[in-house]
Amino acid sequence: MEPAKSSSIGVLSTGKKVVAVSPAFAGMRMTAKAHRGFRDFQRGSVIIFVLGVILLTSFLITRLMDKAAVELAAESKASSKTSMRQEAYSALEASLAVMADYAAVDNGLHAAEQGWAHPLQQANYQPSPGFSVEVSVEDETGKLSLPVAEEKVLRGYLDAIGCPVTSLDDLADALLVWTKANYVPQGLDYDAENFAGSALPYKAPQRPLHSFEELRAIPATRELFFDKEGHWNDLGLRFMAGSSLYQFTASNVNSARPEGMLALGLDASHIESLVLARDANRSSNSFYRSAGEMSGVLGKDIVPPAGLGADAICLHVIVAVKQGSREYRLDAWVSPAGSVPVTAPPPPVGLSTNGGDPSGGATPIPAKRTSTRNKVDSPFQILELRENNGT
Repeated sequence: MEPAKSSSIGVLSTGKKVVAVSPAFAGMRMTAKAHRGFRDFQRGSVIIFVLGVILLTSFLITRLMDKAAVELAAESKASSKTSMRQEAYSALEASLAVMADYAAVDNGLHAAEQGWAHPLQQANYQPSPGFSVEVSVEDETGKLSLPVAEEKVLRGYLDAIGCPVTSLDDLADALLVWTKANYVPQGLDYDAENFAGSALPYKAPQRPLHSFEELRAIPATRELFFDKEGHWNDLGLRFMAGSSLYQFTASNVNSARPEGMLALGLDASHIESLVLARDANRSSNSFYRSAGEMSGVLGKDIVPPAGLGADAICLHVIVAVKQGSREYRLDAWVSPAGSVPVTAPPPPVGLSTNGGDPSGGATPIPAKRTSTRNKVDSPFQILELRENNGT
């Protein structure tokens, strides 16, 4: 009798009864679990890969959107600047038209009391929708013209604004050497050919100042008009406030500053009387139309100085345009046509007078074009234009 073959039978409990399971069936069940685990691993890898692709795509889209936003902002800024610039020049033209009307009615421009200080208000000007415009006009001839100020007048002006007596002669010498040809300084510190003591010697240009920033190049003015950090101090600000870079023959008595009149030769008592008379005139919107009308204040025997007149022949028009949070500013210096010629400070060689922003940028002079339109005589001569970047 043959012995029974041994066999291994597994036991599977189903809860209610026990079922015998062969080893082969148990192996099949383990293989199926391993296959499902592998498929689960594959699915997890695919999900991670998809998430990585989504993350990379999101990053690229974000970068693209940022770049597009910058480009759109640049295009919007350029378009907005063009619109604001057009609005500013439209307001300037309207302002000049109003001022021309006042000049025609009153036989010239003399004082802001005529009504031209805020010309758009007189014209009921309405800017384009979305814009706000303000225009103000200042009389540049209320200042002392530096290009025509001779040595005596310049020294009197420096003394009037509070220049230290111990530095007055050196300061006057330095300014005159810089701005006048063939001037012989009284002191020995300045030479028109070579500014001694400079790390890099340079020559004085011997012509009128192009800008007040040139004063930084003159040792005496750099010391007295600027602080240690290079900022304008009180004396320098007073010098700029009362003087002009434009060349005109007479300061306007209707707006002249006391220090300028003192430099021109009026004594302090006459200046005080004149200032009080001007204040009284303003309350009644009256003004001087000629230098001879001042005789009632100065006295019949006193002739007004040659450098004192009653015409506003150089005007500073300030146009401010706003669109939302952005502001565009246009500064125009103009002179009434037919008045005594006014000379603007010339720009550097190769550059135009519309010197960009006040920081010193300038625009090359464009080639002259032949106009096909009929010429129209303007009531004003534009001496200089400056504008900001519309930020």
